[in-house]
Amino acid sequence: MAFIQRLVIHFRELQKNPPPLCYAEPENPSKSMIHWVGWIQGPEDTPYAGGKFRLTIDFPADFPYRAPEVRFVTPVYHPNISVTGEICLDILHSQWSPALTIRGLLISLCSMLTDPNSEHGLNKDALKLYRTNQKEYNETARDWTKRFAMDGTN
Repeated sequence: MAFIQRLVIHFRELQKNPPPLCYAEPENPSKSMIHWVGWIQGPEDTPYAGGKFRLTIDFPADFPYRAPEVRFVTPVYHPNISVTGEICLDILHSQWSPALTIRGLLISLCSMLTDPNSEHGLNKDALKLYRTNQKEYNETARDWTKRFAMDGTN
């Protein structure tokens, strides 16, 4: 029961103090608080600007001691996001802390879109392009954003 109450607290925090450019909520709170859906708005001055990137958040039974599983549903051309939507972000793995909030997690995902980690990657093609040809990387990311994340496409 404490697990569900903690998720309710996180949800209320998001409603009361929504983070900029992102949101998440239980998909069907009357049935389950464990599966959430949300989105990240593409930050301005990035190739993701104008896009809305949908994601899912699934909470393990031992949350907050273990990170939730977060996955992008909308395809994102990004070095730290695989073609299947998996995310390479330290706070979802080795740097997770029970003190982190879902609000903070969403803000970190927005930040990752603005500033990819070029040291680690799940999308090797995007990582290589990001390291070697920023112009082409930005064009490809912008193209994916238009194709998959703009109104009517997701």
